[in-house]
Amino acid sequence: MKNETKDGVLIIALEGNLLGEQANAPVMEMIKNSIEAGNKKVLFNLGEMKFINSTGLGMLLTAVSKTRNAGGELALCNVPEQMRKLLLITKLDGVFKTQPDEASAISFLNSVK
Repeated sequence: MKNETKDGVLIIALEGNLLGEQANAPVMEMIKNSIEAGNKKVLFNLGEMKFINSTGLGMLLTAVSKTRNAGGELALCNVPEQMRKLLLITKLDGVFKTQPDEASAISFLNSVK
């Protein structure tokens, strides 16, 4: 996992497999700290993701919920095909705002009031 802030957006780049609780705590802490600091725009770059299971999907749902409840927005970019299918099957494609790449996602997030 890598993270940076660019144009007021916290970018979290996830890599490999998002399978269990051990990955969730640091990500949620990062989002909590960002929101507390006043930065309520979060982007998950999933370009290096290999696989996600229900626990990983649950973490993303928690992240979008916390961000939106704080008055912010969360987006996903570079979503792998396997995850795109999972979002369609679970009918969560309407919950997550997806963009094709990081630049488009940052532009989208900065257009949201």
